[in-house]
Amino acid sequence: MQLNNLGKIPGFLYLRIPKSLLQCQFLPLSNIPTFPFIPFVFKTDEPFCQKFLRFSFKRGISHVKRKTQRHKISAAICLLLGLFTLASAQNKPVCMAETENLLFEAENLEKYKDLSPAKADECVKKNPKSVDAFIVRSKLFALKGEFEPAFADANKAIELSPQSSDAFYARGFVYDKKYRSNYDKSLQPLAMADYEKALKLNPKNGLALLEKTALTKYGMGSGFIRLLPEFNLAIEYLTASGSTWHLARAFYERGSANGLSQKDDNAISDYTEALKLRPNYWSALIMRGTQHSIRTDKPNLDAAIADYSEYLKIKQSAYFLAGRAAIYERKGETAKAIADYRATLALEPDNNNAKEGLARLTSANQSVPSKPTQKTAEIFAAEGRQQLAAKDYWSAIDSFSNCLVLKPNVAACRAFLGFALGMVNDLPTAEEQFKEAILLEPNQASNYFIRGMMYSQLGKKDEAIRDFRAALKLNPNYQQAKAALQKLGVQP
Repeated sequence: MQLNNLGKIPGFLYLRIPKSLLQCQFLPLSNIPTFPFIPFVFKTDEPFCQKFLRFSFKRGISHVKRKTQRHKISAAICLLLGLFTLASAQNKPVCMAETENLLFEAENLEKYKDLSPAKADECVKKNPKSVDAFIVRSKLFALKGEFEPAFADANKAIELSPQSSDAFYARGFVYDKKYRSNYDKSLQPLAMADYEKALKLNPKNGLALLEKTALTKYGMGSGFIRLLPEFNLAIEYLTASGSTWHLARAFYERGSANGLSQKDDNAISDYTEALKLRPNYWSALIMRGTQHSIRTDKPNLDAAIADYSEYLKIKQSAYFLAGRAAIYERKGETAKAIADYRATLALEPDNNNAKEGLARLTSANQSVPSKPTQKTAEIFAAEGRQQLAAKDYWSAIDSFSNCLVLKPNVAACRAFLGFALGMVNDLPTAEEQFKEAILLEPNQASNYFIRGMMYSQLGKKDEAIRDFRAALKLNPNYQQAKAALQKLGVQP
């Protein structure tokens, strides 16, 4: 949607057309109350263009009222130039909107790898000068993980429109996705620089502000609350732009920041707003359910189960089946928990959480201890797991410590004790327990996974990624480790 031929029009060759004008972008609008005869309304990244058009119409209208021939000629030139500028703008290619819809559906179903570039290729072929066509194809390639063509398209968009905020946002988006996929720290400042360039060109580019703030959050371990003003501003700009899809994501990201700041009510409210805008926003649904279950003041387990169940109607997932089973277990609904643990194992036979949960619940149902006061190491371990699920870390420390008094060589008890110690900020002792667990069972992938979860909870992403990958090296089918890496924005 560039105005790239204005200076070549014979009637205007004598005018001094600023180079900045050639980068103006426009958006078709069917109903403009003030000027119903104008087919386009101004939409641009460059403030100069807006001032230029306003000047043309304002000066033209004012000169129409003057009586001299010179003013009438001046009025005609200004009005014609303004109308020509508007009428010369190209419509946003229909094929671009179709490609964006493909991206939105892929995001809903989390199936980026299945995206076909055919529609985007056709769009670029039909509109070789369209900045937007290159931007949307760049985003498609980036989401698929095909970064070389993604960079090529983003750079082409910048070449076509060097003053386009959206073009620099697009390249920043590619750097961002590659950084999260490969965890290459050298890419993070490049993404940030492009987002900042986009915002310099257009300070109200809500999408660039959203991605910049989300990228900042990704690299933080604490202090998320200080990002809320920027998320608020991004929501304000995206609300004004009318982009409900991206606005929903802004509420999702702010919800995440609120959740990490332990502002549970605000987080749940933000996820709910995201779902109002995009009812099939499954990531927001799952995060709202998780927030309901993990809040320490008043967990709403029924609401958590409802959100997990809604997600599982659409997509069967061993990870979330096991999560719902754990919530049923906390509620004391043993039969439902057992059913979900069994369903988890049907999808993922090596799921340790499901194996241990099923063993714990079935043994509890079948055994009647003759001496309830004499607990075994297994009972202490089971109680410790339940206490971890309830975030009762001090009780969990007691339970796992008692397990180790009775059976010092149970690696699982040492690993879970290490996790609980990490959650109460006794990291040196926690790491000692994990070292002992790994010495006892060096080939047990779950030892690395549990330590990775501790590091992840503490905001130590490098260490968490290292442990999750170590778990996958020992067990390539360890779906929980894969899911944990994906949650950190890293490909397994």
